[in-house]
Amino acid sequence: MFELADRFSGALLGTHVGDALGMPVEGYSPHYIRSSFGEVREMLEARLGAGTYTDDTEMMIAVAESLVRKRGFDGEDMAQSFLENFDPRRGYGAGTVSALKLIRSGVRWDLAGSRVFEGGSYGNGSAMRIAPVGCLYHHDLQKLKEVAFASSSITHAHSHGKEGAALQACAVALAVRSGPGRGLDVKEYLAAIKQFLDPGSVYRAKLQLVEELLQGKAPFDEVVQELGHDSRALYSVPTAIYSFLRHHEDFEEALVYAVGLGGDTDTIAAMAGAIAGGYHGKKAIPVRWLQALERGPKGANYIEELALKLCRLHREIVSP
Repeated sequence: MFELADRFSGALLGTHVGDALGMPVEGYSPHYIRSSFGEVREMLEARLGAGTYTDDTEMMIAVAESLVRKRGFDGEDMAQSFLENFDPRRGYGAGTVSALKLIRSGVRWDLAGSRVFEGGSYGNGSAMRIAPVGCLYHHDLQKLKEVAFASSSITHAHSHGKEGAALQACAVALAVRSGPGRGLDVKEYLAAIKQFLDPGSVYRAKLQLVEELLQGKAPFDEVVQELGHDSRALYSVPTAIYSFLRHHEDFEEALVYAVGLGGDTDTIAAMAGAIAGGYHGKKAIPVRWLQALERGPKGANYIEELALKLCRLHREIVSP
């Protein structure tokens, strides 16, 4: 029980850590980050203070709260959880804000997302928050996919957005299943993710690129060119997976690398942190990073409490 709880804590706190580490350099190029900051290994000052989180972690908290409260997925409750947690200072994307406004005005939770943009948003906003789903359903990937798609549709109804959320949830789930004690076979890990994806998924080609880039230890510019580093799910979720796999033996190195790629640094590092945290557990997160995290009513301590509640719920689901 302790080992699994540690991994759940690692995945949720890993989201917070990556989010906080990447936020201060969001939008910068890899070259600018290296020339101005070197490697980002410490929590830099940010708009809400060093160690604070963005909408990435705030929405992850909302997902976890709803799953715990309803003992599983409830779309209406999760949508309300997003509304209750919404703090515009955290830097929400325009699509998410629009979807939440529609829900607040009375539009059903399963319809609002499809009314944002033409065909729905294909951003990474539903993938960045999905770690609790990856943890809770790591034993049942089919259920995980169903919940990931449904939870994504609240704000990100485009197929790329929903598939990106499911892919990230699967990456977290497989990391939780693996754990450093059993070691990680990168090829087997990628093969399992590909098998999880639908045969026609556009993410299959991206994962093939991930495998090829890992073989040659590609430089930053090539990784960004091939995988991307922006806020589109297709151009950031595979990048986060690559960041984890390139440094899967070390939590800190995986996140430092993710931030160094530039672009949507807070979200890519948050997703890489969720995967790496699920694999290594909280025990592998540098103490100095944990100590620097935001506290308060819904800070790091609260996030860890949610992780432990999720772990207990998982046990009850698996062994009722």
